[in-house]
Amino acid sequence: MSTQKEIYGQTKNSVIAQFKKLKPLYAGKSNLIIMRVLSDAQMMMDAKKYKTANQFINIAKLLLGNKI
Repeated sequence: MSTQKEIYGQTKNSVIAQFKKLKPLYAGKSNLIIMRVLSDAQMMMDAKKYKTANQFINIAKLLLGNKI
């Protein structure tokens, strides 16, 4: 079983706290934040940093799966 740090690169609570902090800067548009996270994942794939890319994808899935 993987730890939260392996799955997200940080704890789940840290991901959610950062999301809540960013949300007002994006005019409450959660989808823009998630799109940014997925763009970061694409950049990591281009750089062949697949583990980090996977963590960004897991963060996006976490944010999509939780109505925050």
